[in-house]
Amino acid sequence: MNSDWVISHARTHILNAFERLTSARKAAHSAYLSSLPFYSIYMQYSGHPPLHPAALAQLQAQISEAHAELKRGIDADWRASVLRYPEVLDYFYSLVEIRLPSERSPQVAEPPFAVAGYADRGYERSGIGKEIKRKSRRDRDSATPAPGAGRPRRVEDLTYPVVGRSRAPPMVPTPPIPVQPGYQYPPGGAYFGY
Repeated sequence: MNSDWVISHARTHILNAFERLTSARKAAHSAYLSSLPFYSIYMQYSGHPPLHPAALAQLQAQISEAHAELKRGIDADWRASVLRYPEVLDYFYSLVEIRLPSERSPQVAEPPFAVAGYADRGYERSGIGKEIKRKSRRDRDSATPAPGAGRPRRVEDLTYPVVGRSRAPPMVPTPPIPVQPGYQYPPGGAYFGY
């Protein structure tokens, strides 16, 4: 949400600055064209004035060069505006304030989902725990140890299943379930499966 606000304001600022630059450049372009000899007659006759061909060719060359210069200038204004984008982003990010609640705040110490009383069964339902139990039982029952059986297990071996070459993300916990009569929750609240 904060990044959307920053990006929106930074873009608006860059576009407004670019618009101011191009407006000034277009005004200077119009003033230059108006100062050219025979330009008003050229516009009055929609580009076909009753002028000597040499004078008309010279005027058309000046107009063409002025248009090309305007385009180059607008492109340069756009590049200059875009190059300022990181600086403008930094500025708007510096305005964002994040307020963290106190660790003693009731919302942090006792969030609503913890006081509702539920058991997180995501780890047990995922089948990861069963797979580990099966492997350890298989290793214990076999006469010849499996390769790597003598080494201690690493925590990451037990945490995430391997999918292809990368480890899969942890399973998402299940939603809260109603409190079951007679069930003893561990001291300190619900079990989170970590």
